[in-house]
Amino acid sequence: MLDEQLHSILTLLQNNPMLALLLAVIVAVLCYFRPKAMFRLALFGLFIVLVFYFITQLAGMVSTGSQQKDRMIYKSKDVIGE
Repeated sequence: MLDEQLHSILTLLQNNPMLALLLAVIVAVLCYFRPKAMFRLALFGLFIVLVFYFITQLAGMVSTGSQQKDRMIYKSKDVIGE
């Protein structure tokens, strides 16, 4: 999901170099004139990425556990002969 979004953004910026240059200039100007606010924004973005990472890891563990449980139920039914 995140890989697809990142790929589409990179494709957009590669196909539109003027847009990429404009965004780079805007970010550079904001970092120069508002470094404290940009640092807070970068920390907030890092926090959001970490939360998303942990949520996806937790979801992966839950789905793996439920898949193993389903397999064990079917193995038990095969052993019993149902």
